[in-house]
Amino acid sequence: MSNPFILAIRNNPDQFLGEMESSELRAITEACVEQLVKRAKSGDSTAPSALQAMYRSIANVEI
Repeated sequence: MSNPFILAIRNNPDQFLGEMESSELRAITEACVEQLVKRAKSGDSTAPSALQAMYRSIANVEI
């Protein structure tokens, strides 16, 4: 994949995501959830488990 966004996340996610504002991270997260829901509904067999992993990760966060 040649998308610079994807390449940056794969190469150094801490640096790439660490430089974003919280509002930017929220927008990305919401967009990811929306895409995973669409993919799950269209039959992508890997999307439900990815979505469940995101929800589980968020549920385990302590603030």
